[in-house]
This record gives sequence, structure tokens and C-alpha cells, in this order.
Amino acid sequence: MQIIHRLTVVSNPTRVFEVGTEIYGREVIEIKQMGCEYSDHVHSEFYVLDENGQLITSVENAPVIVDWKTIAEDGPVPENEK
Repeated sequence: MQIIHRLTVVSNPTRVFEVGTEIYGREVIEIKQMGCEYSDHVHSEFYVLDENGQLITSVENAPVIVDWKTIAEDGPVPENEK
């Protein structure tokens, strides 16, 4: 399974959100991709969530660099990953 590990917002100044770091005194636990693709446009949105699942910040329609990380899941290893 792959999760978003780091989200870099390419802006001035550049902002980086990374799982395991602290923002405003709250620990980043998850970064979720929430955008939608429509027939005529794409709405890009990412949620940065804390340990309670509460929204720390949202990044909408901004140029970003997404770093993914592969994590282990419980259960048997799929045949194509052995």
C-alpha cells in the first residue's frame, strides 16, 4: 500500500507538510488526496490531518510535489510483490 509521506507546495515561500512532523503544535498523521477529476477540469485538494483526524490545513489547486511511501499491510503478501 502506498501513502502520501510528504507534500511540498511549490509557492513563495515553499511549504512542506510531512507525516510525523509538527505544525501549530499538532502532529501530522495523514495527508489525504481529496481532489476530483471532471470532464472539463481537475480540482486538486489535499487534507493535512492531525492525530485526532482533525484538519490542520487544506491545500487547493496549488502546484505540489507528492512523495509517496510504501507501507506494509496485515495479511499475506500479494503474488505480484513476492
